[in-house]
Amino acid sequence: MTEQLHGGQVNKILKKRAKQAGLDDEVIQKISGHSIRVGAAQDLCLAGKTLPQIMAKGRWVKTDTLMRYVEHTII
Repeated sequence: MTEQLHGGQVNKILKKRAKQAGLDDEVIQKISGHSIRVGAAQDLCLAGKTLPQIMAKGRWVKTDTLMRYVEHTII
């Protein structure tokens, strides 16, 4: 059985990979596990998915939260 990753572990993995990729320390400090959720929401929006579809994929309950994530992707 595989153990689940916790938020702190995800953050450490992402930061380690970002460092290996040669990103600046300033950028690395801003990376978190939450960055993946925001990016996924934006990608789905740009792919033409509807807000209900995006909410279902990311299991968002509040529309206003999702809207903050995608507000800059909506044209």
